[in-house]
Amino acid sequence: MNKLWLYGFLLSLVLGGLAYLSTDSWMFGAGAALVYLFAFVFFLRPSITSCQEGLRKRHEGYKFINTYLITLSVCQSLEKAYENAVSGMGMEFRLLNGSMENMNAREKVEYLSSYFDSGIYSMFLSLLSLHLDRGGDILDLSSDLLHESSRIEESAQSYWKKAKGKILGFYFLWAMAFVILVFLRFGLTFFFTRIKGSWAYLGCVGLFHLLFLGSSILLLRWHAPRKRKPLKEEKAHV
Repeated sequence: MNKLWLYGFLLSLVLGGLAYLSTDSWMFGAGAALVYLFAFVFFLRPSITSCQEGLRKRHEGYKFINTYLITLSVCQSLEKAYENAVSGMGMEFRLLNGSMENMNAREKVEYLSSYFDSGIYSMFLSLLSLHLDRGGDILDLSSDLLHESSRIEESAQSYWKKAKGKILGFYFLWAMAFVILVFLRFGLTFFFTRIKGSWAYLGCVGLFHLLFLGSSILLLRWHAPRKRKPLKEEKAHV
């Protein structure tokens, strides 16, 4: 079983258990667990997977472009440049690469534009085409591209370092809220026994869990990687 599926299933059970502890209702706890599992399968997991794939492809694209251009400037061979650039790539890339066995080195590089799908890669293809058609030093032609690619990679790493801190802080505050809600049962037993069966209390607890779930979905979608504009468009707005 994929680890992400396992984590989602276990987390749904834990949150369902917290719902039970805060209401003393097995039906409410089981219903909350099912809602969390449904949200994970159809909303949270796709967002997490998309985020992981976006980060991975962005890093792979940065690595591919830099390795390809440096190797090409040294050996002047499209085949060797491609071989060096694809070494160490992930499983998805290797499977895609295996399906391009009948293509030559230049066709493979052009075909990968649908895989990386970024403005930087489109500019890389344009510079490579210019170099092959007119000659010249590929590193001189691509100096701006390499600088921009490095800037984007560093910016992405810095962004995700800050985003991880914000996400951890977000869930820490929600964890404290869950602790307070559960404390109501064990710390204020007399008060809890009077309100636990009321629809108003159950509705408030249900709303609390829905707010947590909705804010988690929005948080993941907000921090999901976004497609960047092509390099020319970015510079035009600077």
